[in-house]
Amino acid sequence: MLPVREFGKGGELISLLGIGTVWFGRRWPEDNAKYIYPDEAEIDAYLDRLLNEIKADNGSLMIDTAPAYGRSEEFIGRYFRKNSDLLRRSFIATKWGEKFDISTGTSTLCHSRKDLIGSFKESISRLPKVDLLYIHRTTCEVLEDKEVIAELEAMRNRNTGGLRYIGASISTEKILEDAIGKELLGWADVVQLPASVFLKRPDLIGKMLRCGARIVLNSPVRRSDGARPENIFRDLSSCSEISVILTGTRMHMKEVLGYFCSSK
Repeated sequence: MLPVREFGKGGELISLLGIGTVWFGRRWPEDNAKYIYPDEAEIDAYLDRLLNEIKADNGSLMIDTAPAYGRSEEFIGRYFRKNSDLLRRSFIATKWGEKFDISTGTSTLCHSRKDLIGSFKESISRLPKVDLLYIHRTTCEVLEDKEVIAELEAMRNRNTGGLRYIGASISTEKILEDAIGKELLGWADVVQLPASVFLKRPDLIGKMLRCGARIVLNSPVRRSDGARPENIFRDLSSCSEISVILTGTRMHMKEVLGYFCSSK
């Protein structure tokens, strides 16, 4: 059984291990010339494996997706239409603000209020629910846009599409530092960060926690110190400040599950 952490103010439990799904619909890693797109059967088997580690009364599995992840949202939606009984074991997080052209491999940031409304409408047409909505590739410019933040808060307050949490997915130390320095994250329920930023800047993490934000980490094994994956996961799992650690692995899930099950 996977270890869980308290996530919501009401004592909601969520698995410490969550899954990133960029590889469901987009070449990952981006420089992987040998990448082969998965078919629906592979994705279904992957989700089956993870969701079967979650007991109905022991928290939920965070499934992290985005429109910019190619067909990821579509595959997840189709999976739960076939397996509606497993939906109660899931916590679905998606994003808005980045458009990805799969034919050219290029991304465009679209951070207006209009983009937010349109993107979320499309996401909830594909997904069975959205528990958490992030700004994708967050910049200080979008964080300073009062119309965008007000719309995010209104969506959460209306519980649109099941939405209960809003947040920012921040990819660099500089943006996090600037956002905290300008006090731009007070509205965020959740902040997603690369593990490397979390480890490097405990001062910034402390400030976020004092504001009440929960922390979700991505890219846990992308560290430059040569540490073994099992040691990385063990060290991160011991940090009580972290709510969820996302893994985007495609081929080594058995090993990753072993790291978490042995870290309880």
